[in-house]
Amino acid sequence: MAVAGALSWLGSAGAALSQAETHCDPEPKAGITACTKAKADPFAMVKDIPLSPDGSVSLSLGGQLRIRPEFSRQPVFGLAAPAHNNGLLVRSFLSADLKLGPYLRSFVEFVSGQAPIWAVTPPGTQLDRLDLLQGYGELSLPVASGVVMVRGGRQEMSFGSSRLVSVRESPNVRRAFDGIRAAWIDGPDLRIDGFLVRPVVPMAGLFDDRSDPAQAFWGLYATAPVPGVTGLKADLYYLGLKRENARFAQGTAVERRHTLGGRLFGKAAGFDWNVEGAVQFGRFGQADIRAWTASAELGYKLSELPFAPRIGLNADAISGDGNLRDGQLGTFNPLFPKLPYFSEANLIGPANLLDIQPNITLTILPKVKLTVGWNPLWKQNKADAFYGPAVTPVARTAGGAGRYVGQQVSTTVEWALAEHITLGGTFVSYKPGERIRQAGGVDGSFAAGWATLTF
Repeated sequence: MAVAGALSWLGSAGAALSQAETHCDPEPKAGITACTKAKADPFAMVKDIPLSPDGSVSLSLGGQLRIRPEFSRQPVFGLAAPAHNNGLLVRSFLSADLKLGPYLRSFVEFVSGQAPIWAVTPPGTQLDRLDLLQGYGELSLPVASGVVMVRGGRQEMSFGSSRLVSVRESPNVRRAFDGIRAAWIDGPDLRIDGFLVRPVVPMAGLFDDRSDPAQAFWGLYATAPVPGVTGLKADLYYLGLKRENARFAQGTAVERRHTLGGRLFGKAAGFDWNVEGAVQFGRFGQADIRAWTASAELGYKLSELPFAPRIGLNADAISGDGNLRDGQLGTFNPLFPKLPYFSEANLIGPANLLDIQPNITLTILPKVKLTVGWNPLWKQNKADAFYGPAVTPVARTAGGAGRYVGQQVSTTVEWALAEHITLGGTFVSYKPGERIRQAGGVDGSFAAGWATLTF
């Protein structure tokens, strides 16, 4: 009943927003443009609120409410407890963006993650009663043809395709970091970022989220167009991580890991592509780290056909450990990836894995998209374990005779109901391969729906 009521409220809100008219000051000083904009978007009144006579100091308010019921049967092929985990998740954001002239900015964002229905004690990523998600100060100065930006405090970060550094959108509480970040920005396509941060650990209470003292994260990330090739852009990056008590199938130890990688991406003539590769080196206890990954997302959109289908193919090769006792660690660490990674079921973590995912996306209506994908999965290396969604080794899955992990089929629909409201749903069915069945794996499924109001 709570879900139905919430969805009904959001639907009513969407209809109201599409017809909303805001009262406007008829005096000329109110501005015809502002009045017209307010009629089109009732949330315009909380954006760019002038706090000084010349408008150089201004305040913008923002927020989000998301309601997400989930129904999980045998999560992680039945290798995670409980066997049935049905829940209701409610997420709220409220933010304030204060601009102090052309160079200074302050931003705060609060988050409340609630799990009024959950089969077990919810993790901090789902239950966080109220906390500071972001809070930072920012200085931007013109330098040469671009801008130098320095930002300090608690902040979200996402780079490239979000394979290695992401905000973690699906759970109630998005990922944030405490520290400092600087960037040189020259237009929309040229940017170099550097940062030194610690990830934030979400906790269930009031304003008790904290930096993780056991982890430090730093790096450089550059994005630029490829000279002479229209539509082609490139990323180059270095990412460093130190982590206490890191766990892999080989054991638990201090991890000092360095990642060097690059990405090529773009669009042209109906095609889109996103190809990425990275290598890792460093130390895990007394072992040397030697790991790698390669991935591709390729697509072609047939715009002239009914429903404008986009035919896609995703593929990943992510290294595992070939020998748990040879003084080397071959398991790739995906660092702080988007989660879920392969489907909303959050079935598996991106480590020691080979996979392909043919998929098709149809535009059923102008604002409704349907995506269907099939995703078979294999271990990259038989000696290593199968890694769960938190990229921790699942018990009894290291070694064995086979590589085949299993497969999942996913169907997702998304509907942009109104300018500020989106609806969506997904269903994922999965079956384990023989190696996972030997460890106790069984068939399972996952379903979720969501309604989001954003302003």
